[in-house]
Formats: sequence, C-alpha cells, structure tokens
Amino acid sequence: MAIYLDNAASMRVKAEALAAAMPFMAEQFGNPSSLHTPGLTAKKAIQKAREDIATCLWCKPSEIVFTSGGTESDNLAIKGYFEANCGRGKHIITTDIEHPAVAESIAWLRKMQGAEVTVLPVDGQGLVSAAQVASAIRPDTILIAVQFANNEIGTIQPVAEIAAVAKARGIALFVDAVQAVGHLPFALGSAEGAGKLPAGVTPKDYEGITMLAASPHKFGGPKGVGFLFVREGTKLMPILHGGPQEQMLRAGTENVPGIVGTAAALVASCRELRSNMRKMRELRDRMIDRILTEIPDSRVNGSRKQRLAGNVNVSFAGVEAASVLVLMDMAGIACSGGSACSSTSGKVSHVIEALHIPPEYENGTIRMTLSPETTQAEVDGAVTALAEIVAKLREGRKV
Repeated sequence: MAIYLDNAASMRVKAEALAAAMPFMAEQFGNPSSLHTPGLTAKKAIQKAREDIATCLWCKPSEIVFTSGGTESDNLAIKGYFEANCGRGKHIITTDIEHPAVAESIAWLRKMQGAEVTVLPVDGQGLVSAAQVASAIRPDTILIAVQFANNEIGTIQPVAEIAAVAKARGIALFVDAVQAVGHLPFALGSAEGAGKLPAGVTPKDYEGITMLAASPHKFGGPKGVGFLFVREGTKLMPILHGGPQEQMLRAGTENVPGIVGTAAALVASCRELRSNMRKMRELRDRMIDRILTEIPDSRVNGSRKQRLAGNVNVSFAGVEAASVLVLMDMAGIACSGGSACSSTSGKVSHVIEALHIPPEYENGTIRMTLSPETTQAEVDGAVTALAEIVAKLREGRKV
C-alpha cells in the first residue's frame, strides 16, 4: 500500500513496542501466574509495564487493569460498574455518537438489567456540553459515559468540564479514550506522572474521571490487548470469571508480549506527543483546506477547532463512499468510510446521522486519518487522487 491513511483503525506498531514485546514471545515465555523463575520474570515485566503506563497517565499502577482491547475495557467498565452499583440507581447518561462497544453495552443493560438511559444529542459539530450532562442528571443516575474523542469525526469532547460536573454530583464518569490516549495531553491526577504537562492542563482537570479505556493499536502498540483505568475505591464486578488475574477484575492468562509492547508504545507516544500533534495538525489542516478548495460540493464533518490532530472526515455530494474507497484503494491509498467496526455495514454511520448533515452528503462520507509517519507528499498525493476520483464518479453519474 503506497499511502496508508487509516491510522484511527490501526497504526503501525512502533519500533520500541516491537523490540520490547519480542523477547516475551520467544525466550521469556513463562506464564506470569507460575511461581518459577520464568513465570516471575513475566510477572515482573507486567508490573513494570503497569508502572510505566501509570506514570504516563499520572495515576497509580494499581489503577491499571489489562484487558484484551478497547471493546472489553468498555464492556468491563459499563457492565461491571452497573452490576456493582445498581442498588443505588439504574440511570445512565450517554451520547448519541458513542462507539458501538459503549452504545451496545448500555443497550444490553437496558434490555437485560432494566437500566434507564438518557441519550444526549450532539450539535452539528459532534459536541455535547457539560450543561447538557448536568441537566440530564437524576437522583438515580449512577453512571455517565462520554467518549474523549470520536473515532469517526475526531471531535474532542469537553471532558474536563464534564468530569467537573460528575465529581461535584458524586456520579461515576466512564470515558472511552481509545482515540485519545497517546494522542492528547491529559493527566488522571491520582498520582504523580512523568514530564511537563502542556500549558492549560493540570492533573485536577480529570479527577472526575472514574474509569477510562484505551487500546494500544491506536497509538502504535499491538492488537489484542488494552487496558482500563479504574480509580482507586471504585466498585466493579468482573465480567469474565475463572482466575484471580488483574486484581480479580479480569480472569485469564495475561498477554505478556502485548502488555509490554503497550507500555513501550505509550511511553514513546507521550515522549513525542507535542511534536507529533503539531506535525499532524499542520498536515490535517492542509488536507482539509485543499479538499474544500479543490473539490466542489465537499464538506468537513466535526469540529474544526476541537478535533484530533490526525483526523480528516469529509463528505461529497453526489457520490457513494464505497465507490470512492474502492477507487482510492486501487490507486494505492488506504482510507475508510468511518469506524472500522462498522464500515462494512453499507449504512450511513450513526455518527453522521447524529450531525444532521444535508442528505445529499450522507452517503459520500469518508475518513482519512494520519500518523506521525505521514508525509506532506502523501497528503498531497491523496488529495490529488481523491479530487480526480470524485470528479470521475460525478461524471459517470450524470451520463
């Protein structure tokens, strides 16, 4: 593939992550639950990874629970918290653009456990406000679930403001941060962290976050592993049973290579965060500006200001996204129609529907997501190819 622009779906594994993980797939293959030396070596590696991740996120090592990925982390947070706390109430607040792993977990609780759910609408840029969240709170509200940044349109929610509301009202806040960890600056504030925080960010900003999910293959780590931050003192029921691993919250032999690779990728991402954000933001804006200038009847979806540095989500009137994606792929350019979890459904994304964009644009929506490795030549080449493809498809439609 000549140009890869689907990094929100999965990034290339960082060299640091690969180097860290490889020994635990070959020489150091012991089970971390075993008491012999190889097992203890694996157990120490997991603890070191836990400490490194906690340092990056300004939290305690004991607050990191390893899982099989973002989907399991979402399920554990939402179902596990509800099961452990539903005696205090059954009301959940969420938004209408959450990832399916969040939305469907909540839908399952509504159907199977009697949860009552308030789904907040976003505005035309994909934003929900802290005031909306505050106004939806009821005496029986026990959980708020709001993503940090949207996986399709890249809109970054006002999480610090929502966290302040949750903390003030004594309500748990779960944040799906799969697209944010390793890409945005924040600090969870339960312990000291590493490095200097960017201007305007303090650890207290996010003290209201109770749980936070991450998936390393979104920031240069391996697939098949993830983690969930669970703030100390939070009551949570496991959803997998069978062993005492991960503080009795997640049964199953730990993915040692994946966990070690996750920590290495996050450390590298946080070390390079500011420079990577600056580079990707410049390329993102260049791409969006060229598309809007050079391709008639095009529009950008999501907020231009509160947006992930590497996200470009655009719609074109009069063309089908599937045709654009096929022709882009034939041209050696990989991009997507939105979330990789639902891109094969053939339906308009629930995120795009929530924005209420003009109907002539809905079916022509594609997502291109950059990485720190993306070059200006690749961005320019992709836009040039895209302009030609959209023009040809429109000519064909008119014939």
